[in-house]
Parts: sequence; C-alpha cells; structure tokens
Amino acid sequence: MNDPKSLALFYVADGYRLEKQSWLLAASLMAAHKGDDRVKQFAYASAENRAEMRDITHAIYEVCGVELRTLAKPPKWKGPYPHGNKIIAACDDRGATHSVFLDTDMACTGSLAEFMDLAPDTCAAAPEGRPTWGGKNARWTRAYAHFGMEVPKERVKLLRGAKLEYVPYFNAGLVAFPEARHEDGRRFGEHWLDTALDFDRNCSIANKRPWLDQITLPLTMKRFGYKTRVLSELYNYSLSHRMDYTKTPSDAVILHYHRMRFLFQSPQWPALRDNLIDTMPSKHRDELDVHIKDIETSLEADASSAST
Repeated sequence: MNDPKSLALFYVADGYRLEKQSWLLAASLMAAHKGDDRVKQFAYASAENRAEMRDITHAIYEVCGVELRTLAKPPKWKGPYPHGNKIIAACDDRGATHSVFLDTDMACTGSLAEFMDLAPDTCAAAPEGRPTWGGKNARWTRAYAHFGMEVPKERVKLLRGAKLEYVPYFNAGLVAFPEARHEDGRRFGEHWLDTALDFDRNCSIANKRPWLDQITLPLTMKRFGYKTRVLSELYNYSLSHRMDYTKTPSDAVILHYHRMRFLFQSPQWPALRDNLIDTMPSKHRDELDVHIKDIETSLEADASSAST
C-alpha cells in the first residue's frame, strides 16, 4: 500500500544571494531523500526576481526536482519585512500532508521524512541559540497578553552561550508543520500570518524586526492550540562562530551556516561541495566551478589573514 503521507520541503530563493545559496540546499536535499517519492521540493521567488532568475538556477532545480513557484504579493506589514516571505510561502498549498520550511543558508545531510509523522496539531522547531528578543521576559508577558494569553509555564533550553532556560523561543530557520485544516478552515501557515500581521500592526512593543517571525511562531502555536516538538540542535545546527569546527557533529541533519566561511571550515563541506558539483548539469559545471573556486579562495585568504 502506498504511504498517503507526503512532505513538502520549501524555501525562499528571492534575489540573487538567496538564489545562489539555494543551489547547495537543493542538491543536498535531493541527495538526502533519494528514492523517497513522498518528498518534494519547492522554491519561491517574487514575480520580479523570478523573471531575472539565472539559467544555472533553473538547471539545478530541474535536476533536483524543485518546483519553482511565485510568491504571493506581501501583505501590508507595518514596515518593510522581507523575512515575512517565509510566512507568505508557508500559506501556499503544496498539496502535501506536511511541510518543512528551510532557510536557504542551510545544507542537509540526512532525511527529514520523519516530519511526516507529526500529528495534525503538532509543529516542530529547534530553540534559538540566544535570547535575541524579550529581555527578562517582560516583553513576552506583553506579547502574550496582546492575544489574551498568559506566558506558557514550559521552558526550552537555548542552544548557544549559557544555554539559558527560556520561554518557548525557536529559530525560524527550520519549521516543520502539518498541513491539516483546523476547525476554522485554516492551516498553520495562515494562522502564522494572521498572528504576525496582527502583532506587527497592533501590538506596541519594541524591536520587532528582524525577529517578528520568531516572536510570533510560539504565539501562533499557543493561540491556535498547536503542540510543539522541541528539536535538538542536530536539526538546526548553527555553524556561526564555533571555536573548533572539527567538533561539528557528524550526525547533524541540518547545518545552518549563515556565512560560507563557517560551512567551509566544517568537515561536511567537501562532501556537500562534491555532491553539488556532481549534481549540476554539465552545461553549467564551469560556471559552478568558478563560483566555488571564488568562494574557497576568498575564504582561505580570510583564514590566512586571521591567523597572522
């Protein structure tokens, strides 16, 4: 019997910087899910940037089975908020039973198929590294009160620095969720957008940007009755500013590298690079080789200057 469950892996490749990052992500996701027909990839770009997308990007998407979709026009945020594109994309119906959003500055080394087993009322995300918003929780009290709620008693352990016990606060670089419709007829992405827009427009509180997506993620879960599967750092392993990259866990499923200089130092980089090269259609291999050589040459120079 065929498994009725399906998983959509989606990301926003809007603009050339994100577009270039998506090459590695697409190739790594394809390798990690090879042979699993239940898993599909989707990339999103605005109509303007989609029209300018390069041939090499279309080529890697085609070989990786990535469906390119046009982002819906952004809603009226209180101010410009490009990070909100992930929430807009989350609202799109991809025809899957479950979805996982990923930032483009990520690389995948293992299957994410387990997220097809999330219950219809359960989302999954890894805690943020540090308490980048909320201070000593006074802002969280006001944030929850805006929706007539109290701050949850549950705490999560943040993943970097002192690893504080903190109110539920998650890195929005990877968010897994079911696509089931709730009693109000809406899905998780629509709940998240509703919460983010309301909070942005109507809650008078400081420093919403760039953390609006991460602030409103736990608010959405609480407001609409979603349970949370708290992920370990292996599902969103931040590579930025590590002291010793030889200690990067070999079983990290998702590497969140932020800047290429951090991924370049990890033991996983050579295999990820070689997989991208092997995956890229031969017509665009020279262009990719130049791109990778430019990256590695500049990073080696940076490392050399930093050590002197």
